[in-house]
Amino acid sequence: MPAAATEGRPRRLLLVLTCGVASSCLPQSAHPQWSPHAGRPGPRNAHAAVYDSRAGTFVLFGGATAEEVRGDTWRWAAGAWRLLAGGGPAPRTFPAMAYDSARDEIVLFGGNRVLFGKGDSPPALLGDTWILRRGAWRNVGERGPPPRAEAAIAHDPARRRTVLFGGYAWADGRVVRLGDTWEWDGERWTRESTTGPSPRSGAAMAYHPGLRMVVLFGGSGGPLGDTWAWNGRVWSPLPVPPAAGRFNTTMAWDPLAERLIRFGGWDGNGRTSDTWELGEVGWRRLPDAGPSSRNHAVLVSAPDRGSLLLYGGHDGDRVFGDLWERRRGRWVPLESPAPAPRVPNGH
Repeated sequence: MPAAATEGRPRRLLLVLTCGVASSCLPQSAHPQWSPHAGRPGPRNAHAAVYDSRAGTFVLFGGATAEEVRGDTWRWAAGAWRLLAGGGPAPRTFPAMAYDSARDEIVLFGGNRVLFGKGDSPPALLGDTWILRRGAWRNVGERGPPPRAEAAIAHDPARRRTVLFGGYAWADGRVVRLGDTWEWDGERWTRESTTGPSPRSGAAMAYHPGLRMVVLFGGSGGPLGDTWAWNGRVWSPLPVPPAAGRFNTTMAWDPLAERLIRFGGWDGNGRTSDTWELGEVGWRRLPDAGPSSRNHAVLVSAPDRGSLLLYGGHDGDRVFGDLWERRRGRWVPLESPAPAPRVPNGH
C-alpha cells in the first residue's frame, strides 16, 4: 500500500488483533529476536511510554509488534528490561499515557484494539482508564472521555493535572477527529474545553516548565504545523511562525537544553528523521543525525539522566525496536537490534 494511504486520511484496516502493521503474520519463532522471552519488548509502533522519574525507569506499554497487538508492560533501567506481571489493560494501540510525578503513578486512557479500524468493522475504540502504581495496574472505569485513539496527553506538575486533547473516534462508519480537552485530577476526568486547536489526532504534547503550560504541536489534517499552549482554562496559539507540518511526531522536554524537542513524524509525503527544538523565536531544525525516518515512535524526558529516550516506530516497510538517547545535543543508540520487515498484505 502506498505510504500516504495510511497517513493524512481515514485509514483502512491494516491489522487484525493478531497481525501488526509491519507484520509478516508468521509464527513468533520466525522472528526469534523479537520474542518477549528474549528479555526485551521487541519492535513496537503505536505504543505508549513514559519515564518514571522517582524510580528512574522507562516504562513502555502495548502497541503493535511484528506479530500482534500487545498489552504487556515493560520497565527499562540501568540497561536492562523487565516484563511486569499481567493483569493490566487489554492489548491496544495508540493509548494515551502520562506519568503523574506528584502522585507517583502512571495514568493510561483509551486506544484501539487493532492498529487501525475501518468503517464496516465493529467499533474497536476504548474508553477505559487505568492507573499503574508500585508495579500493579488498577482499572478505574470508563467514566471520562468517550472512547478514542491517538489522543495527545501530558501531565502538568504545576497544577497536578493530566491533560488530554483530541484523538479520533468512529461515527456512522467514518473517522471523526476530536477537539475536546479533558483533565484527570487523580480521581476523575473533567471536560474543560471544547474550543482551542482544531479537531485532530496524532498531535504531540508535552509540559513546558518555562511557560508552566502544556504545549501541543501539529497533528492530522495537512498535516498541521501550529503550536498551542494550555494554561488550565483556555488554549492560546503560541506567537511563533508555523512550522513544517507533522503527523504522529513525538515531543518531550530536554532537561539540559531546557527546550522542547521533537523528532520525526509524517510530513504529508513520507516519514521524516529530523529533530527540532522550540526556542524563543520559534521552531528550529537541529543539524544532527539520529534515528532513521519513522513515525509512531515515543519520546520521553529522563530528568535524572539529563536526556531524552526514544523507542521504536515504523517507516512503512519496517517496525523498529531500537532505543536511542539524546544527551547534550547528540543522538546515541543504546540498543540497535535489526528492525522487523513489513510483509505486504494487500491493504
